[in-house]
Amino acid sequence: MATSALNNPNPQTIGALLAKLNDDDPDFRFMSLNDLHQILIRPKTDFLVHDYNTSSRIVDAVIKSLDDQNGEVQNLAVKLIGPLVTKIPISVIKPMLEKLTLVEITNSVDNSLPSLALRNAISSLQKPTPGVAPTREVIDTYHIVSHMLIPRILGIPLSKGSSRSETRGLLDSNHPSPEAVDVLIEVVRCFGPLLQPLEVEKMQDVVVQVLEKPTTPSSVKKRAVVALAVLAPYLPEEVLNGFIGRIQKTLKQSGISPVMLRLYITILGSLARAIPHQFGGHIPEIAPLVIATLSESQLQEYVDAVTEGEDADPEFAEVREVALVALESFIASCGAQMRPYTDDIIAACLRFLKFDPNYANDEDEDMDEDEEEADDDEMDDDDEYEDNGFDDDDDDASWKVRRCSAKALYTLISTRSTDLLDSGVLYRDVAIPLIRRFNEREESVRLEVISTLALLIRKTGEGIIHTPTIDEETLQSLPDSRKRRRQSSSGLAVASKAPYLGTPGVASPIQESVPETGPRADLSRLTPQLVKVSTKLLKGKQIATKQAVITLLDDLIAVQNGGLSDYFDQVMEPVINVTSGIAANAGATSTALTGGAASATATTLRMAVLRFISDIARTHSSSLFQPYLESIVTGVISAVNDKFYKISSEAIRTTEELVKAITPPRAKLTTQKYKPQLHKLYDTITDRTSANDADTEVRQRAIQALGTLIARTSTPDGLSLLPAEKRKVGLDILLDRARNETTRLHAVRAIDNVALFSSVPGSLDSDWIQSVTLELCGQLRKANRALRGSSIQALQHIVTCPATKGNLSAATIDGIVEAIQPVVAANDSHLLAPALLIVSQLQVENPKVIGSKDFIPALCELLKKNVSSSALDSIISLAANVGKTGMAQPLMKAVLVSVGITGDPAIVGKVAGTLYVASGGNAGVTIQDFVKELTAASKLSPPDAARQSLSLAILGEIALRLGSDSTLDPEIFLSQFGDEPDKVSVAAAVALGRAGAGNVPRYLPIILDATKKQGGHQYLFLQSIREILHQVVTLSTDISAYEHDIWELLFTSSLAEDNKAICAECIGRLAIVKPKTYIAKLQELLTSPSERYRAVAVQALRYTLPDSDEAFDAELKPVLVDMILTVLKDDNLENRRLGMTTLNSATHNKPKLVLPHLADLMPFVIAESTIKKELIREVQMGPFKHTVDDGLEARKSAYETLYSLMETSFSRISSPEFYDRILAGLDDDNDIRSLCNLMLGKLIVIDPEETTRRLDSIAQSYRRVLSKRLKEGAVKQEHEKQEEANKSILRVSVLLAEKTKTTIQTPNSTNANAGVAIQTQNPVWHQYWEWVNKDFERQLKELREENKES
Repeated sequence: MATSALNNPNPQTIGALLAKLNDDDPDFRFMSLNDLHQILIRPKTDFLVHDYNTSSRIVDAVIKSLDDQNGEVQNLAVKLIGPLVTKIPISVIKPMLEKLTLVEITNSVDNSLPSLALRNAISSLQKPTPGVAPTREVIDTYHIVSHMLIPRILGIPLSKGSSRSETRGLLDSNHPSPEAVDVLIEVVRCFGPLLQPLEVEKMQDVVVQVLEKPTTPSSVKKRAVVALAVLAPYLPEEVLNGFIGRIQKTLKQSGISPVMLRLYITILGSLARAIPHQFGGHIPEIAPLVIATLSESQLQEYVDAVTEGEDADPEFAEVREVALVALESFIASCGAQMRPYTDDIIAACLRFLKFDPNYANDEDEDMDEDEEEADDDEMDDDDEYEDNGFDDDDDDASWKVRRCSAKALYTLISTRSTDLLDSGVLYRDVAIPLIRRFNEREESVRLEVISTLALLIRKTGEGIIHTPTIDEETLQSLPDSRKRRRQSSSGLAVASKAPYLGTPGVASPIQESVPETGPRADLSRLTPQLVKVSTKLLKGKQIATKQAVITLLDDLIAVQNGGLSDYFDQVMEPVINVTSGIAANAGATSTALTGGAASATATTLRMAVLRFISDIARTHSSSLFQPYLESIVTGVISAVNDKFYKISSEAIRTTEELVKAITPPRAKLTTQKYKPQLHKLYDTITDRTSANDADTEVRQRAIQALGTLIARTSTPDGLSLLPAEKRKVGLDILLDRARNETTRLHAVRAIDNVALFSSVPGSLDSDWIQSVTLELCGQLRKANRALRGSSIQALQHIVTCPATKGNLSAATIDGIVEAIQPVVAANDSHLLAPALLIVSQLQVENPKVIGSKDFIPALCELLKKNVSSSALDSIISLAANVGKTGMAQPLMKAVLVSVGITGDPAIVGKVAGTLYVASGGNAGVTIQDFVKELTAASKLSPPDAARQSLSLAILGEIALRLGSDSTLDPEIFLSQFGDEPDKVSVAAAVALGRAGAGNVPRYLPIILDATKKQGGHQYLFLQSIREILHQVVTLSTDISAYEHDIWELLFTSSLAEDNKAICAECIGRLAIVKPKTYIAKLQELLTSPSERYRAVAVQALRYTLPDSDEAFDAELKPVLVDMILTVLKDDNLENRRLGMTTLNSATHNKPKLVLPHLADLMPFVIAESTIKKELIREVQMGPFKHTVDDGLEARKSAYETLYSLMETSFSRISSPEFYDRILAGLDDDNDIRSLCNLMLGKLIVIDPEETTRRLDSIAQSYRRVLSKRLKEGAVKQEHEKQEEANKSILRVSVLLAEKTKTTIQTPNSTNANAGVAIQTQNPVWHQYWEWVNKDFERQLKELREENKES
């Protein structure tokens, strides 16, 4: 048909198409239906809503086409039903649904077509939206479904004169189809919230009848179980309780048939997944009945019957399989209620983990470990058992039971690892039986067993913070926020961070000490047995098994940070053999496997082996490699040259770790032995780096590896390992790759690595230095932020590198300064600090650098802006070097004249004071000039506060840096104290403190005497004391003679409300100075009868946590948790809030001290996060009443703590309890909801299974917030607050939808079965997502665009 007719349809167009549906040619009928489908999916077919006759004709024609002789026409008719329902008037829908329920298929063997069409029709009807009042159209549609469709499904007569065929329900036949059950599922999914209790009850009865009918096919029973799960949330409580009670009563009957037993247990498992909260109350009655089917006595009876050759129950294995599946559902969905049955569950799972009646195992599983020893050759013979005929026994279903046992144990470990690991149950009772089952003959079961043990090992390692090797590179790689802030501002800090370089690998790995008790100790004791059975499996032929074992050993290394040193020979020989076998059989593959293992191929196994070798090299001593290095290198080089880019890329990563392991400083004594292998690795890496036909990822990895190799051979110990010509070739390749757009970022990072390690003067060619330096300067102008950051860091290392000292030409230095000027002018915090440090270093070697054109003006403009603390440290370092090189006068003049009072007095004061002291007073000004400036500004009327503050800041900095050589009298600062703590007074107090820190004996007694006077200046003197203590911590100044007086004075002063915070900070800093003395005093004060003292003590404790060092931690470790618990038990709400913030800070800054005690701390956090009705009150404000929640701030602190714990130790938290608090927070205050949104965004990645299970509850909370409407006359701030809250929810909704692959089901969806399965799992979430996409389309589009840009 013509395109114009399709684009602008009318009744005549429809009539012409319908006429062709009677044509004898199926192609005409198909094309007519296709044209009709195209018309219906266009928005311009609204005329059908008002055209009853045309709509009826279309309905009749389409339904008739369902019985067409051509299958394609039938399928298209089914597809067309969905869009048709959305276009026709509601008066036509009722007869349409009725006809669909009565249509008889005579021209096809597929009788499911009417049910498929009916399901499409139901899913396209207007349906209710949870949380939103149903519209008139929705209610009318529901009445049609209720009065016509539901009776048809149930087989209820519509009228007294109905014939038998009309009253027969869709599920009434002797052989109902799975699609007919899907119709019922679709009705409940779409109209569940509107269904009447009687309707739900009747539908449940029909489904149960279908299930209990002996002739019902198994495929229909599976869908019927799903239907029960979908119905369960809408069942009235008494009906649900009655149904579960009926199942419970039936299960207790001794004569129940195995078929019905299996059915009822399957239903219970499905209900547990569908309604975990309601089902949890029935666990005490249900769980023992399910566990009873797994009893030792029943198993023994069955085994005896099989042994004696009697006819054993053929359903025995199937019943045990569904019982184990149900137990797994109970554990996952009702974890808290299942805790009392933990021992019984473990016993049952282990009992059936070895259930294999058709295979007699010669090995007695109860024998001692020594008696289990066998020659390795025996494994070669045993590995053939897959081909000995057992797998061909179709009647043997025992492997399914064993696999379900392993899965149930997997779920138990994943949900209960926190308490079961600490109690030792998992290693004592579960681990050894799992290892013994490594000899399982069925591969899918074996893989599940290995996967379960691997999970146990990973859970053992979760929350463990490995002690890193303290070397320079490790310290440099820490982010700024976690560094100790104790550096003197005049020192040249090396702010080198290179996370892209991978693990440093500088120092040789040291085996961590294993605790005497606990999960890690249990794992360590189990390692010999685990290694022994694992290496046997590596000698087998099954690729999937070998891959699983390699992954398990890799997990073992990760948890123990090594741990295979004593078994190195046992492990490496089979691993190398595996590598050789892969290379010889690169085309071999393994079939896809279930049971927790993805399909394994030679490729995936090869990558797993490469990762394992890489981790072995990273975590074990280099000397262990020597006997195997040649074989390892040969295998790795072969993988590097593989055509598949993923293998090649992974092999290069392994190559890099090998290079780190066999080069200094890790391999100082045996370096020359590894020289031939190192040259082979070098040749391979340079070949991949230079190859233009290599994949981009491969080249990038190769560039990084080349940088590592050259860097490690540029140290004094490694210089002889690589010939000069090879080093030159490698450096030239790096320079060439830095000029290539696709590889420049990785090349710059590799150059940075080389510069960082090149400590031998002359080891880098002068021409290369000039070229690479100017190339890096050019990269600073690029738009790529990561490239600019890496380039500035590489420049910093080149400038500070001993190998380049004296090799930078004047032209190159000018080029560097010219490239850095725009960075300084732009005030880019990401680049500014290292850029200024580069200039600072250049200033030492070339004093004229500071006089470069436009640099001082750019620096002055920078000082007028807000400067970050890291950038300020760099500016001060630059000022110090400028002063030392005799170039202070022009910079001082510019700072005082061009910047002066237009900048922040504190910043300008530090720069000017540093410059003055570093120049030895030769900066063109004197101290007296600043004193005169201060005096003159003070005498003005009104006084010039800006000039006063600047002069005070400069004088304070000068006095600090001069120390005891300073001649400044304290009265200069004291005279500026005003009656109120205004800007000048505070500046004077801070300056007095900085001066006092430089000359404690002269200043501190005066400050302490003045503070004791309860006058208006007390707060100012406390500011001075705080500044002194801050500098004391930084400079390690001795104030022992005044400590006692300061301590007493601070607590006395803290009684004033305004002084409480500053006194707490000072007390905290005093505790950092003398932890042995003052931590004990703080602990005593936490039990003081004075609420104020307790509050000050806990605040002081919080202030100590970010800035303290290892010595402080050693004193704090035994008492920190007790101190926090004491505060969390405090009767005062504000003190408990402070305790919560302290726990939050400890989680971030002292995780090693807190995380082992989470079991004691978590109950208090959970309790504080709940809404306490007794703290909510109404306040009368004029004619209005406002609700005030006194517990809100404490609750916010609790949620902030939950957020911190989620980031640092989620594996140690009880997942159900944690999620309950998050879901409660979604209905709480806006700030708490925002925190919960952030947590959900991370939890969908950390724990996708539990998050997916909670989607329906999340959707209900989100819908309530999004559906709120502001009152008329709401102010602008209220609109902005609501818009921001909605945006936060929509952002998380988009993320959840993406991670869970939520899709909107359209009428013409081709994957209808998948849609039903997905939507059945979380129906409320899917309805919410459809509603959001409809009502918030514009906001979602904006969010997706933002995500693309970011």
